[in-house]
Amino acid sequence: MKEKLVETLVNHYRTSGCDRYGQLNTISARQIAKTDEEMEVLKEIVQVALVGYQYGTYEGIFPWGSFKDSNVEQMCKEAFAQNSSRNNGNHW
Repeated sequence: MKEKLVETLVNHYRTSGCDRYGQLNTISARQIAKTDEEMEVLKEIVQVALVGYQYGTYEGIFPWGSFKDSNVEQMCKEAFAQNSSRNNGNHW
């Protein structure tokens, strides 16, 4: 189960859309972990926080700095480097 969650998380970093500065938004933990069992395993990999916004709250993962497993963090960094939407121009 852990391998499937890591694969889903890495795929999210590789394919998710970025803003015009090439940054990822907070990731909904339920996009990665669909069941409560998967959520418990996900919490062993990354820190899951309660995030609030204008429509309510949800369990989210901050894209950077929330990893508990350094190997998974490295895999996500490498996947994000391959993300084509992050190279959409420098707007700084």
